Amino acid sequence: MRIGVIGAMLEEIELIKHEMKIEHVEEVGKRNYYTGKLYGRDAVLVFSRYGKVASSSTVTTLIEKFGADVIVFTGVAGAVSRELHIGDIVISDKLIQHDMDITPLSPELGKFYIPLINKDYFEVPESLVKKAETSAMTYVIENMNKEVSNELLKEFKIDMPKIVTGTIASGDQFIADSEKIAELASSIKNLKCVEMEGAAVAQICYEHDVPCVVIRVMSDNADEHADVNFTRFVEKAASFFTRGVIRELIKSL
Repeated sequence: MRIGVIGAMLEEIELIKHEMKIEHVEEVGKRNYYTGKLYGRDAVLVFSRYGKVASSSTVTTLIEKFGADVIVFTGVAGAVSRELHIGDIVISDKLIQHDMDITPLSPELGKFYIPLINKDYFEVPESLVKKAETSAMTYVIENMNKEVSNELLKEFKIDMPKIVTGTIASGDQFIADSEKIAELASSIKNLKCVEMEGAAVAQICYEHDVPCVVIRVMSDNADEHADVNFTRFVEKAASFFTRGVIRELIKSL
């Protein structure tokens, strides 16, 4: 089995890259694909860049050129659910593209419907969801306090992060609008968070029959204050969270 690991921000893969035994680096489409051993498993690690187009291109290359058998996408996201706060972790069981809308052309198909594929939601295999949940919980309980200082945890008001499973919505928008969030929450069942890549990756994986899971750490509440702690949180805390969960997950695969 070869595991493809993707992050949309450079900070989301840097710590992981430092722990990888890199055997080969190849540039494809202006992206560096790092091939080697990650926590004892065959893996390919790559920084995709932001957005659905960039992530779709990246995961296609991972599957077709590098032979990835399973895809793990990790990074930060904006919380939609009121139960979630900075530092909480969402595991995808379904993914949907919130900016997909062909209703002006075919109203009967409904918003979010993808023509020809005949789907709106992309489901994650239950076994992969369960492993991701266990991996996140293991990291939070056993290693979080060893890797992130108490001062930083207090700064972001993180005590014991929640691990929740639900729908992740993706679109080519950085959402910082409470009205938009309320609209999405009312139209997408069990929506937990929003980001810019996961559902596009899920669609490519679906078309290639490759399982994938998206793991997101909440960096903000996707409202008008979304930028207040974003940069500092990503740099100082989220990268440790994502590395820790990925480490546990890859060991379990």
